[in-house]
Amino acid sequence: MNEAFVSLTGYVASQPRLRNVRSGIPVLSMRVAWTPRWLDRMTGEWSDGTTSYATVTCWRKLADNAALCLRKGDPVVVKGRLSVRTYADRQGAQRTQVDVDATSVGHDLNRGVAQFQRTRPATGQTAAEYAGSLGVAGPDAGHDGGGLAGGPDGLAGQDAAAELREADPRLAEPDADAALEPDAALEPDAALGADPDQDAAGLPDEAGLMDAEPAGAAAGR
Repeated sequence: MNEAFVSLTGYVASQPRLRNVRSGIPVLSMRVAWTPRWLDRMTGEWSDGTTSYATVTCWRKLADNAALCLRKGDPVVVKGRLSVRTYADRQGAQRTQVDVDATSVGHDLNRGVAQFQRTRPATGQTAAEYAGSLGVAGPDAGHDGGGLAGGPDGLAGQDAAAELREADPRLAEPDADAALEPDAALEPDAALGADPDQDAAGLPDEAGLMDAEPAGAAAGR
């Protein structure tokens, strides 16, 4: 198949427009213009020639990237397949249009600087992202104590506690007597498991110890 590939340097002469064809493929179209210049040896000044225009079309990923990067007036370098066609305008005059099906487009670094950022294809989804796309609650939906629906401190737990208090008034306030009653485990007799009279029966009387005289003292006397 015979095709003519061209490389041209110019500037974006029209507002780039992005659209989708019926199959959903993105396509961007813009007009690129260039004006040749030469030095007039008689006057020593530069002179501008005739400005030429070409309709540049970008497809698919190139169209998406160009739509994010190119503005009207940007200097560009375009490479693509060349096609020339003639048509009749509204007045019936024959005109010639030059089209370039672009395969690559970039900024002309002779006119300025650019920053390149590589676009990478999207990777797979995490388990949470996949569950969210299916409308399924995530793994932490029912385990968040402060959430809307999870844990006893959430809104659902508070509503359930309110319903229980309304059904049984005894649950509305804690029992004051039960709160003030000492714990059996903290009572000395219960903790030791001894009879209250054990001290009197099994231990010497404190008063008797104070009144008793040492045996040595009594013998010496």
